[in-house]
Amino acid sequence: MDIGKLNDAWVNQLIDTFASLGIDYFCCGAGSRSTPLLLAIARHPKHLYCSHFDERGVCFHALGYAKATRKPAVVVATSGTAAGNLLPGIMEAYNERIPLIVLTADRPPELRDCGANQTCDQIKLFSNHVRWQVDLPCPDMQLPKNYLSSTLSHAVAMSQSSPAGPVHINCMLREPLFSELSHKIHIEPTVSFAQPVLHPAEDAVDFWAQTLSTQRNGVIIASESDYDLSDAIFSLADRLKWPVFADILSSPRKWSNHPLLIHHFDPILKSKTSIKADAIIQFGDRYVSKILGQWLEKQTPDFYLHISNHTMRQDPFHLVTHRIHACPRLFVQKVLENLPLQEEDAWLHQWNGWNESCKELLSEFFANDPMLTEPSIIPQIASLISEDWALFLANSMPIRDTNQFFCPNVSCGPIFGNRGVSGIDGNIATAAGIAQGTKKPTLALLGDLAFLHDLNSLAYLSKIDYPLVLCVVNNGGGGIFSFLPIGQKKENKEAFETVLATAHEISFAPAAELFGIPYFQPDTLSELSELFLQQKKHPRSCIIEITTDRAQNVTVHQQIVTAVRTCLNSAHSQEEIPAFLH
Repeated sequence: MDIGKLNDAWVNQLIDTFASLGIDYFCCGAGSRSTPLLLAIARHPKHLYCSHFDERGVCFHALGYAKATRKPAVVVATSGTAAGNLLPGIMEAYNERIPLIVLTADRPPELRDCGANQTCDQIKLFSNHVRWQVDLPCPDMQLPKNYLSSTLSHAVAMSQSSPAGPVHINCMLREPLFSELSHKIHIEPTVSFAQPVLHPAEDAVDFWAQTLSTQRNGVIIASESDYDLSDAIFSLADRLKWPVFADILSSPRKWSNHPLLIHHFDPILKSKTSIKADAIIQFGDRYVSKILGQWLEKQTPDFYLHISNHTMRQDPFHLVTHRIHACPRLFVQKVLENLPLQEEDAWLHQWNGWNESCKELLSEFFANDPMLTEPSIIPQIASLISEDWALFLANSMPIRDTNQFFCPNVSCGPIFGNRGVSGIDGNIATAAGIAQGTKKPTLALLGDLAFLHDLNSLAYLSKIDYPLVLCVVNNGGGGIFSFLPIGQKKENKEAFETVLATAHEISFAPAAELFGIPYFQPDTLSELSELFLQQKKHPRSCIIEITTDRAQNVTVHQQIVTAVRTCLNSAHSQEEIPAFLH
């Protein structure tokens, strides 16, 4: 068989094997060396694929799709810097344990390390940022018949095993790269891999059932996790009568109303800094709130238990005293079999009172201030996002504001963010992948720098099958830096604006025109509300640019903190709310 036909047969089997393993979404960058892979994907009758001209966006788009579906998406890139541009998305996937299959095309051995064009060392290119990697040889009739299917089965298993993450398959291909053969389905037997179920040890279950039965004044922290843990968390919290601090990316945060759920723990903790917890249980991984971390550092609980289905340490303040490596649902189920129901006491009643007071205060604050400010955007989003929608939050101020102020009017759809490395790159591409993966209209709240950073990915809005609403807060730079001490000093103003805030005067209307995307720029809160109402009735992709002022944003946040502190410190009981709120 000549080289072109051998390449065709090899890559066709590669793509067919992925299909047999349940992988059906391919995110493709352009390139010459990757031509056989791209042709096999395009010719396959069952695969969905999406092509894009920027490999960084390609990888983040795959990341978003994999976040939404919790199954691997495939990233295809050609050799050289094209492969290097995948690194930011791979880093994010590694740290968030998102399964990805990264296919990079490469030169054969005789063209390596000899000055061949568009060639660099791609072996272990992504170093420790992938779960597994292999330098796949050129197609060769001498290889064992099942070598390719066995290797790909292992790659998929590694991407989905706990902890999940990206794997890298570097594919060497000789010229001529392809023939004119059509795609004929051919699948060698694959290796069947059964994922383990992590049962908790019986002695651990007995220990925690006995330990928890004696505890009062505890807190459950719900952070971002691989799957929805709401039922397990609320079941345990109900038995213990403990409040649940639900991070914005946690599954319980989607609930609109639950007697154990504290939506506004972040602004409450800014006021109630001296409140002490006797015990803490954390489900999931990292959380957004810096205030929560600072509060935890002041605690001296009997124990701080972290329950997770993986072994990666999630303890930046080194406060955890006990860890359980098991399926969180199974652990809770077993513990509840021997854990008596606690009587409701003042502890939970107190937190509920503070939460309700805070909720009413914020509602009153935003209702009485008709100005379109960054915090006031969040209640408008809460009115839009129902179970039929997904929400994506960019880093810096958008995710922090939403963590503080978001309380859905009705139970809402899934909420996503890129908190693995907390970067501002690839956010538009990720949101587009989430829309495609969830099969829901998606609203993405981004800052101006995140929007500028991923401008190329606006091309995705015409390629995906579900609407993506990009709500962009344009405050002329990096608004989060205005909250730092250096942002408050007048003598540093020029350097601050240039170096940290990266100030600009860019409007995004020309970008919308360039990519043929409907564009809106509301000037008032009522105009934004009307836009969201239209989206609720007839969702469509668009850009909504909201212009704000960074200095004013700091002032508004300070006003809210002061109002919450006054409210909570003035209320002597949970039933008593200060008169100025009525």
